[in-house]
Amino acid sequence: MTAEQTIQDVAMIARNGIDRVIELERDKARLQAEVTRLRELSDEMFATIVAALSLAPQDCGAYGVLDEAIKNVQPKVIRGAEVTS
Repeated sequence: MTAEQTIQDVAMIARNGIDRVIELERDKARLQAEVTRLRELSDEMFATIVAALSLAPQDCGAYGVLDEAIKNVQPKVIRGAEVTS
């Protein structure tokens, strides 16, 4: 193998690595946007359940279901400090 061929091979490997990093950065940005949207939907869902509970009469069958849903979902919805990288 000639030195020129070796240099071309290394350059091709580097280019492929750079292309892969760019692709991964795009994927990361897309996934972060999806996570943000899912968090927004989760917050909306929780707010809707809380609103429905506040409007439901306590002797209504739905009241217990909504109250239980809030208890089950709430710990998952409340988030601590975000870890960013």
